[in-house]
Amino acid sequence: MTLTQTEVFDSYRNAKRIQDTILPAESEIKRIYPESFIIYLPKDTISGDFYWIREVNNTVLFAVADCTGHGVPGAMLTVICHRLIEKSMKEFGMVIPGHILDKTLEIRLSDFKRNGQSVNDGMDIALCSITEDRLQFSGANRPLWIVREGKLIETKPTRQGIGSIMNPDPFMTNVIPLQKGDTIYLFSDGYVDQFGGRKFKKYMSAQFKDQLISINSNTMSEQKRLLEKAFFEWKGENEQTDDICILGIRILEK
Repeated sequence: MTLTQTEVFDSYRNAKRIQDTILPAESEIKRIYPESFIIYLPKDTISGDFYWIREVNNTVLFAVADCTGHGVPGAMLTVICHRLIEKSMKEFGMVIPGHILDKTLEIRLSDFKRNGQSVNDGMDIALCSITEDRLQFSGANRPLWIVREGKLIETKPTRQGIGSIMNPDPFMTNVIPLQKGDTIYLFSDGYVDQFGGRKFKKYMSAQFKDQLISINSNTMSEQKRLLEKAFFEWKGENEQTDDICILGIRILEK
């Protein structure tokens, strides 16, 4: 049976409703961190990126993840990977970011091995926890950026994803003391990979870093506006290259 265009659009809308159930409302993020923003711009109706936040006792965990692909396949993978992170944290009681990623990778490989499938698709992710004035970070191919007193501090990730790995290394957990006024940024690669500008080139990480430093004195809501404005001006009439997800959080207290 061939689906009509209306039926295809309806299925996309239904898939979006399902995906939306795993995404926290921006108001929930702002309840925990009043000075924060989320930019979430799927390339299609549904996205291969997702963001996540949970409170566990006096610890807050949050992440931005970039799953393989976009559209329907990417969106299906976000639901699977979201479940794996939740399972690692809730069923196994893990709150250290590196341990959560280790367990998430272990479960993912085990699930596919049990089903006799190869693991060609996966997830890159930046995952943080904050307890009082201490941040812990672990990344699978996605970094952590902190802007502090006009300078950008980058913490690099472990160079492997949550996917097909023959001999995986443990995911490293970095511990970073926070200062009042620090601004934390987690993001997928869609923003920096966008083609545009006068020469139709990628936006690139260096330009993104300069941009975050230049707008850092603004409120987080204004930063969101400026980042979206810069993106659409850069993209122009060109097609969006990939899904985009950026989470920004400012530390108001130590």
